[in-house]
Parts: sequence; C-alpha cells; structure tokens
Amino acid sequence: MARQVATKKKRPGAKTKKARRTAGVRAALAALVICLVLVGGAYVALCAMVDQSVLLPNTEINGVALGGLTRTQAQEALQEDFRSDYQGAAVTVSLEGEEYTVSLWDEGRNVLVLDAGTALDEAMERGHGSFFTRGLDWLSAQFTPWSGEVLPEVGDRAGLLDAISDSGIGAVDTASGTTYEVGEQSVTFTKGTDGVVADVETLAGQITELVASGAALDGGVIDSATLSSTAAALDVQSVYDEVYTAPQDATLDPENDYAIVESTDGVSFDVEAAQAALEAAAPGETVTVDLVFTEPEITTQELEECLFRDELGSYTTSVSGSSGRRENVRLAAEFCDGVILMPGEVFNYNDVVGERTTARGFSAAPAYLNGETVQEVGGGICQVSSTLYAACLYSNLEIVTRVNHTYASSYIGLGLDATVSWGGPEYEFANNTDYPLRVDASYSGGRLTISIRGTKTDDIHVDIVSETLEVIPAETGEGSHHTGYKVQTYRNLYDGDGNLISSTPEAYSYYRAS
Repeated sequence: MARQVATKKKRPGAKTKKARRTAGVRAALAALVICLVLVGGAYVALCAMVDQSVLLPNTEINGVALGGLTRTQAQEALQEDFRSDYQGAAVTVSLEGEEYTVSLWDEGRNVLVLDAGTALDEAMERGHGSFFTRGLDWLSAQFTPWSGEVLPEVGDRAGLLDAISDSGIGAVDTASGTTYEVGEQSVTFTKGTDGVVADVETLAGQITELVASGAALDGGVIDSATLSSTAAALDVQSVYDEVYTAPQDATLDPENDYAIVESTDGVSFDVEAAQAALEAAAPGETVTVDLVFTEPEITTQELEECLFRDELGSYTTSVSGSSGRRENVRLAAEFCDGVILMPGEVFNYNDVVGERTTARGFSAAPAYLNGETVQEVGGGICQVSSTLYAACLYSNLEIVTRVNHTYASSYIGLGLDATVSWGGPEYEFANNTDYPLRVDASYSGGRLTISIRGTKTDDIHVDIVSETLEVIPAETGEGSHHTGYKVQTYRNLYDGDGNLISSTPEAYSYYRAS
C-alpha cells in the first residue's frame, strides 16, 4: 500500500527573521571589535604617555612622597628629609654610672650617611619596564601605593671614633692611682684601686649596630663596652724627692743688711719602708710613714748666741809719719771696719778700700815706687793691709793672695807685711770657717788695731814663726839704707794643752837691700 507523503509548507516571513538575527550578531561583533580597537588604542596611548624619567604616583620612601620626581630630585628630597630627621642625632652612652653624649651628626665627618640608591632603583623599576606593561603599572599605582624604607648607616668609622673621643668617654679611667698627703709629722699614702676604661673600638661597633637597626633616634642609653684598667703605681722616690728638705744652717742675708736668716730642719722619710708597706697594702688601704727631722748644724738660736762672739785673732801696729799718711791709714781702716764675710767668701783689700783718690779723702804721702820714695795719694795704706794680714794669720784663716814689700817695713815684723797697690798687687783672704766673720779695724792714738771676730769652734791657737834664712847687708853710699832679708814664715798650730799639732810653711819673703 502506498504511503502518502505529506509535504510541509513554509510559513511566510521565516527567512527574514533569521537574517535579521545574523545581522544583529554581526553588528555586535563589529561594535566589540571597534570597542576593543578603541580601548587598545587608548591603552597604547597610555603606555606611550607614561614618563620614563619620573617615579610613578603614590611612590614614597621613608614617608617622603616621591611621585612625579626624577631620580635626582627624589635623591635630593630624601637627603633633605634625612638631614631634617637626623640633624642633632646623638647616642647616650653610660660608663660606670656616668653618661656621655656621642654626637652622630657631623656632615664634615660623615658619621651618618643615607644611601637610598637601592630603594630608588627599585622604585624606578615600576612603570619603567616593557612598553606594554607601563600602562598597567601606572593604573595600578593610582590605587596601590608603593613605599620603601632606607635606614642611615655609619659612613666613616674614623669620624665615629672622633665623635666618641669628643664625648670625653675615651678619657675616662675609673682606676684610682695611689695618692699621698704630706702632713706635719707623716706622709699618708692611699693605695690605688683598679678600674675600667671604655673599649672605644667595641663601642664604635655598638653604635654602628644601633644605627643600622634604626634605633639611633630612640633616645635610649647604651652601656659602653669596657676594658680593665690597672691603677698606676706611685714612684715613692719621687715623693721623697718632693718631701726631702736638706737642713739649712742659720745664716746672714747680705742683701738685707746681714739680717739673720733662720735655720730650717731637714725633712725626709724611709723610702724602702714606705715602698714595702705600700706593696703589702690592699687596694684602697691607707699607709702612714713617719717623717724624719734633722736639725741643722747651726740653729737660729746658736747663731744668735755665737755670732761674732769670739776674737779669732788680732794685731796692732804703731802708725807714724806725716799727717797725710796717718790720715790715709785711718781712712783705709775705716773702710775695712765692719766688713762681714760669709763662709766661703773672699775679702779683696782693693775692692773694700777702693781707689785712692783725693776726691775720696785720701792724701799724698810717702810711698815706695820702684825702690824710690815718692809722694803718692794713699801712701801708707799698706800698713793697714799688713796689719790685717797679720791678724788673719793669727786667726788661722786661709790666705788667698799676699805679696811682701820690696823692702822690709819698720812698722811690722819680717814676713808679716802685705803690700797693695791700685791695679795690683792684691791682698786677699777667705773665710774658711763655718760662721760669718767680721773685720773690726780702729785707729786711735797712733795705733792701728785690727781684729777678726767670728765663732771659735775649737781650742786651737796659732803662733807665727819667722825664720830669717839670710841677711843681705845694705849697700854703702848716700841716701836711705835698707838691709835685705830672705825670710820663711811658719804657721804653727797648738791644741788647748799647748801641744804642737802642725807646723806649716806659710810664706817666703824676699826683701831687697839698698
């Protein structure tokens, strides 16, 4: 049986609806493409617009906004902020209860520096990559800030060491050296104690770490590293040298009208005993050492009691001749009278009497010159020097310079004279005693007496013996006749019992005959 196939008939307008749908899709796709093209173009334009020489917006380092700044400008801004924050920065260091301030800010020393190079490099990488990522980086920066942090660091260790030194901590040494105090009767030593000093090198490392940790501005106090310090030893000998005083005899002051200068006791102490006591003492312990006092040989009281007490020797001669000669003798004696000689000093006759001139009161009188009798201003004063010489011999004093006359003198014994003249010869003697001497010279009634006063410390007495070795007859003829002599004098010393102690040749004198 044959099937009957039904034929479906198309509805009117069906093809038109499908065409419309296809056309809509095509239009939408076209619009999307156009939009993408526009967006892509805009993004490309954005990528091209991003400035490669500046930092992206919302970029900051150490809280400083750097967006829109070049790398150089950002570096300057960071350094300015660094100076503002750290100017006056310091670290307080404690050592044995005392605090010291180490200043960290000194641009000249570069103690603190800020190296922001790495952080700036990282910041500059944003927005400065490949062309097509720049836009995204820029867009991301609008909503996501980028921040970095850079801490300062110690730039110059030598500068830091200088800053530590400036704080004064480097000079601190808590060790206490041995001290001493000189009292009226003793020296008191206090033995020193060990301590510590700042370990400056380690302290520099501590501060460097503190800066690197960012705590340099926290205001805290750090304890300084230390090294042991040994108490300095005391040189006891130097203390002795300071304390030691040699005993000083009482004496006279020639610059103060020979007023008495009081004696002083010698002061010392036992150095070895003091050193041993200190070595045995514990740190901080006190050691007392007694002073030793030594009296001088001549105390003030002794000098006052014995000053010029004794006549050591004396001699008298008779003065004759013209009135001018006698006046010269009187005047020369007056110059010698009262002259004081300190121990060791030398009496120079010409210096004491001075030049013989009429202006000074001297007169012309007979005197010997080259074997002849002449009138000379000051004639006769050799009698004073000769009398003084004899007095010095009997005082057992040291004769420094003495010259005998050309001819034997009538006013004094052979070997006891001493000639003088202005410009030479001289007569000099020394005070070889332990006490001051005084010359007492007086002229009265035709007699000249000179005494040496001092302090006799023994019972020795002197006898001057003149031995005539040869007599030379005077020449015959007119004029004055003088017998010549060769004479040796001896100084004989006797003890209190009259026993001869010594006999010493004193002087040889040769007197010419004429």
